[in-house]
Amino acid sequence: MLNKNKYKVSIGFTLWLLLIIFIFSIPFIPLTLDKKLDASFLDQEGNENALIFFGFRGCSDVCPMTLSKLRQLFDSQKNPSLWPQVVFVDIDANSTSAQASSFAKQFHASFIGLHIPTEELTEVSNKFGLNIKQEGNQISHLGKTYLLRRKVNDWRLVKIYNPNSFSVETLQRELFALNH
Repeated sequence: MLNKNKYKVSIGFTLWLLLIIFIFSIPFIPLTLDKKLDASFLDQEGNENALIFFGFRGCSDVCPMTLSKLRQLFDSQKNPSLWPQVVFVDIDANSTSAQASSFAKQFHASFIGLHIPTEELTEVSNKFGLNIKQEGNQISHLGKTYLLRRKVNDWRLVKIYNPNSFSVETLQRELFALNH
């Protein structure tokens, strides 16, 4: 009888442990979707893939790390015709388009840097679920990267990468393996 109770406790503990591991691993799993989005700021010509990252120039960790990974993606694929559009959208209300462009080009010459005025940013934020908060120079955001794919004349959001699950290898598989 004692061994049977130990077995039940052991099984119960193992199931709870697996549940907790699963729940805490969810933020690290890229989210796959197929949602039509109005992304009028994207080029309608060129590559059918686009990677959009919403960040700000004064960020000291996630933003430069993400843009560096995107540069590594380009460095890994020598055929520019396969490169996705990479758009850095500066979410700092105090920024300008020139500053956003300059910041993006520090990472790669083909990266596009945009600054969307506050009124429009609220609408874009709602579409992408950005959850941006700015108080003075303090900005908080989720730091996610969005993969969009053009289908006919529409842009569709197909995947969202969390900063912790974002890797060059994953992007290489998703973007370049399809084109070989």
